[in-house]
Amino acid sequence: MSTTGESLKPWFIVFMLTLFMILAFADRAVLGFAAVPLMRDLNLTPSQFGLAASAMYWVYPIAGIAGGFLVNRWPTKWVLAGLATVWAATQFPMLWATSLNEVVAARVLLGLGEGPAFAVVLHAVFKWFEDDRRAVPTSIVSEGAAFGIVLAAPIVAYFIVAQGWRFGFGLLGTVTAAWVVLWLIFGSEGKVATPSAGAGNLQPVSYRLLLLDRTFIGNTLAGFAVACGITIMLAWLPPYLTRGLGYSTTQTGWLTTLPWIASIVLVLGGGYLSQRLLLAGVTSRYARSGLLCLCLVAGGAATAAMTFLSPGPLQLALLAIGFGLPTLVWTLSPAIIAEVTPVAQRGAMLGLFSTIANSAAGSFAPYLMGLAVERGATPAAGYASGFLLLGVLQAAAAVAAWFLIRPAATIAAFQAEAGKATGRRPVTPTALTPQPARIERTASAGE
Repeated sequence: MSTTGESLKPWFIVFMLTLFMILAFADRAVLGFAAVPLMRDLNLTPSQFGLAASAMYWVYPIAGIAGGFLVNRWPTKWVLAGLATVWAATQFPMLWATSLNEVVAARVLLGLGEGPAFAVVLHAVFKWFEDDRRAVPTSIVSEGAAFGIVLAAPIVAYFIVAQGWRFGFGLLGTVTAAWVVLWLIFGSEGKVATPSAGAGNLQPVSYRLLLLDRTFIGNTLAGFAVACGITIMLAWLPPYLTRGLGYSTTQTGWLTTLPWIASIVLVLGGGYLSQRLLLAGVTSRYARSGLLCLCLVAGGAATAAMTFLSPGPLQLALLAIGFGLPTLVWTLSPAIIAEVTPVAQRGAMLGLFSTIANSAAGSFAPYLMGLAVERGATPAAGYASGFLLLGVLQAAAAVAAWFLIRPAATIAAFQAEAGKATGRRPVTPTALTPQPARIERTASAGE
């Protein structure tokens, strides 16, 4: 392949993986787009619909953990193809579903394919880019979720009005199957296996140490808070706009895209800023963890403030900012985990991070929002109480994450553990094999 072709190949893979994430979230979000007519046709209460929305996350722990360990042994190309095949297959039963149990069963099966998706995609991206070049491609791929909603919301809303809600599920199943065919033809595996400058040539350490490390816990807590917002938005934003705020179905199709557009702009900008800070020699403590905590606390404050306003442009603006800012966590937290984790265990730890955060949030957050709507004096009041609680949770999680996430301390602890296991003198972050100046400064500067 020519030099130009070689240089463009990683970005072609980023494009294909972004499409993968677009479909992943469109396949999830179609239930929310269809919420109002689906609840009407199947005679579901808000809490029953919330239960169906949460069902996808019941098997997340099993699927996510299995997928994380699977990519330690198998090429990501084949794992990604298998996951997308499961998504496609689970959309078609919705064409004839007539009861809550059938909807729940379809969503549980979807969760089997969705559970490992984000971690596997990140592991695939990291195989094409070195550590200090990962922020931008990771931001692009992670924003496939937002692109999925922006592209799917008006289209699915149109077909729901014109063809009925079942058509939307069939359409997404067909498009997802088409992606699988294209990926099998054009997808390939990256060759980058270089550890981060901070982790050096660190050998694998015990998973007990990895899971109980403060940096992993802090990132997972932040990811959990963001996942609560994402799962609530996927299930409840369309009915919130129609039943809670009084917008029409057509208006909702477009307004649903606002938080996701904000996410695209804010995450791509934040990812670029983080990467520039790292290249300038700023430590990961500030360039990654500090930035993600700032965005999470500001987003939580915006979401909480939104609940005290009447419907209108200012409320919609706060809704968009409150959702968009925290999603930067899903770019920066995986980068921190990859930075401090031995390469041989990276796929598993990314899978565990994504699985724990998503399954803990998704298993109850949509259901609790449904209960809040049912118990509110009005639907609008119920939604307001649910979003207020979400904003407070995210702000509190940001503060806790700031005190927990310490990349340099984590690397030092892992180096010491590796030294004990091999009987060699532990290698400190300041005594690593020489790297380019900008990398060395990032790893060795104090926190």
